[in-house]
Amino acid sequence: MKEDRSSQRKWDGTAYEPDPFLWVQLEGEIPRGICYKAMVSYDHEKGFLLPFLNQTFQILPKTRSIVPLYDHAPKIKSFELDLIIITYLLRAQAIDISGKIVNEKQIPGGETFFRGPHSLNTRPMKGIFGENIEAFLSAGKRLNGEVRKLGDAAICLPVFPRVPVTLILWEKDDEFPAEIKVNFDSTISSHLPLDIIWAMVNVVSKWMTLSV
Repeated sequence: MKEDRSSQRKWDGTAYEPDPFLWVQLEGEIPRGICYKAMVSYDHEKGFLLPFLNQTFQILPKTRSIVPLYDHAPKIKSFELDLIIITYLLRAQAIDISGKIVNEKQIPGGETFFRGPHSLNTRPMKGIFGENIEAFLSAGKRLNGEVRKLGDAAICLPVFPRVPVTLILWEKDDEFPAEIKVNFDSTISSHLPLDIIWAMVNVVSKWMTLSV
């Protein structure tokens, strides 16, 4: 008999909860250490307060809840978002952003991981922004992104305090289809494993397309 997991579904009605063991790990950590490594704040009543794009999330390990504090669009929340938030809090290291950007294949292990089903999913963004640079930049700015001089247009998004993500757009023309490349700070592998980086790009792509 198939297990009924409907009680575990999240806001968008499609996603399940992260592995409970991650919550157990988080509850067992010393908050002061996580605050220092992940650049977040902590309050005994409010839990961890984590900036994410244009939002701040309240993470309460004891009640295993993740709550957005602001009424900013987009409002969607999902299994992947919960997963990357908890993993960032557990895995982030006290390493400053280097300012050197790399693509997914330049991340240690990325050349073999980011293939086939694990190719970074930028298709939704290409479909919406491939012929509209202004919409691309506008969506990025709504998510607190900063414009960069790369490609035809680029935006650097503050996904987490130690994890910026740069989206580079090459607009569609008569010869070539639209292309969106994802770049990361060279320190990315110190904070997130490869599968979580892949999930993070899924979330960023979704938030960008919902911010038009």
